[in-house]
Amino acid sequence: MTTPQSLELFRNSILRQLNAALPASLTAETLALGLQIAGFAIDDSPLRAELLYLEQKSLLEPVAKTLSTTPRYRLTATGRDYLQSEGLA
Repeated sequence: MTTPQSLELFRNSILRQLNAALPASLTAETLALGLQIAGFAIDDSPLRAELLYLEQKSLLEPVAKTLSTTPRYRLTATGRDYLQSEGLA
């Protein structure tokens, strides 16, 4: 992800995966698999950084599960509105 355009595509891919999973949430590992299928070569660090960025923008939210300590993420209403405004939902 060296260009602003590729970073935008990366972030949009995360949000679109979460949109497809609604109302469920997804783990970072599941999101990473989807990103690889979409053609992104990634490792854990950039993904975690982008998840934090999208969380700070209120486009996604972390979800705590009782039986699992693995972080999960869900699209917010703001995230859905963003995807619709961009014609991605």
